[in-house]
Amino acid sequence: MARRENLWKTRPLFRPRQLLVLAYLLALVLWLARGFVGSAVMINYKLRGEMPQQTVLPADLTTESFAPYSSNEWWTPPDDDPNWYLSTDNDPHIYWQGQGYMETVRLYAGHRLPPGGVALYYLLPGQTDYTETQKVYATVTGTGEYTFDLGGRWVTGLRIDPDSVGGVPTLFGGIELNPPAPWYDRFLPSGGQWLLLLFVPALAAAAAALVLSFFDKEEPKD
Repeated sequence: MARRENLWKTRPLFRPRQLLVLAYLLALVLWLARGFVGSAVMINYKLRGEMPQQTVLPADLTTESFAPYSSNEWWTPPDDDPNWYLSTDNDPHIYWQGQGYMETVRLYAGHRLPPGGVALYYLLPGQTDYTETQKVYATVTGTGEYTFDLGGRWVTGLRIDPDSVGGVPTLFGGIELNPPAPWYDRFLPSGGQWLLLLFVPALAAAAAALVLSFFDKEEPKD
């Protein structure tokens, strides 16, 4: 009887393989919950009319160190399209002045030269200055399309830096706020998120197994 009780005490609560399966199941549940919560928040803002979904043309945006070729008689655009712009230094800005719930923003810009970094900055309620801590880098999602993922947040202003080198001829087509996307997009992990989903549960399971091993050791005999 004593031997049976001793075996019961030393039997591990979870085997390493079971911990690994549980960790991946928990990661899947949390990921799906994140997607459903995000969908509910987005629908709420959309029904309240607080989620702008529109294309904003260049004429409706404010620019700084980023001017149309037509503004200077000495500049010669690459072709006759009136939407050619030129960055006049290495820190050009495009401003959208408004507020609303933002998940994604898309910049339409065809560069004739490598643009360097293309980034977006956003303001939160009560803020007036753009900072590096609220910065999103673009993902190229098509020819002349740069998409910024803001993750779903209420913003009170946007600033886009279309290049970071200066002197770049750019065919500027405006920006699109919250462009339409399939409903399942929020459930598809990006490259970095795939890495987290693959490795974090495994590391968590290994850590849990290590901790449990200290409690599952056989008690010393008297």
